[in-house]
Amino acid sequence: MDQETRIDENAIKENLKKTREERGITQAEIAESLKISVTAYQKIERGKTRILNKNFSKCAETLGVSIPELVMGFKPIRDAEDRIADMKESYGMKMRVQERGYIQEIQQRDREIERLNGIIKDKDDTINTQKLLISQLMSKFKD
Repeated sequence: MDQETRIDENAIKENLKKTREERGITQAEIAESLKISVTAYQKIERGKTRILNKNFSKCAETLGVSIPELVMGFKPIRDAEDRIADMKESYGMKMRVQERGYIQEIQQRDREIERLNGIIKDKDDTINTQKLLISQLMSKFKD
């Protein structure tokens, strides 16, 4: 059991350091948030001193991660599943909005096609009327 505890503590100190470095936070900033000296914090990261529970949650808060994420070095699956569900919902809403936009655009274009077809019919009627008039005039000149 002592071997497992050391492995967990090792993983925690590694996760602590890795997360801090990824976030661009200095040891001094973490130490200040924990209200301990930089040296004391450095001992925590090196595994020379155990981090106290009250400091652990403050550390996670300062780093902007959950306690499970800090312990395991990654977000728990539940968080990932929740994020995936949120992304699906967000994507679905965006798709519905986009779909409504497409439907409105199609309806607008259908109305424009109807309007243009009306203009074409009017032009065809005008052409047919003019052809008829020309035909009548031609027959008068022949007579």
